[in-house]
Amino acid sequence: MRRQIEHTADVAYEISGRSFLDLLEEAKNILLEEERIVFGEGEEKEKIYSSEETEDNFFDTVNDWILEISRGWAPWRVEFIEDGIRTVFKKIRKKEGTEVKALTYHLLNFERENETIKTKVVFDT
Repeated sequence: MRRQIEHTADVAYEISGRSFLDLLEEAKNILLEEERIVFGEGEEKEKIYSSEETEDNFFDTVNDWILEISRGWAPWRVEFIEDGIRTVFKKIRKKEGTEVKALTYHLLNFERENETIKTKVVFDT
């Protein structure tokens, strides 16, 4: 789940889920929607990331996705595997939205309540 929140200069959301993977899915969907990415056909590649459930790992993973987007590859599928978190990227055909430059550390703080993890994410655009 996510909801956009007011932020003076950047794009900000409060996101939540039942797992670390859910938070990554929300971040992925925000990136795809903000940049309005249209996928190409066929070409895919994958990367494996750490599954450590920390703010630092979340920050590093999402910022690597943003770097891949700048290189023409967008995260398409994210899943837990034995060795970590696999992200499958698809080639971008075009982007029609706002360029996201980076995830910031501002407000990035995991809060765990019952079986939910939530945080706020602020993207530099």
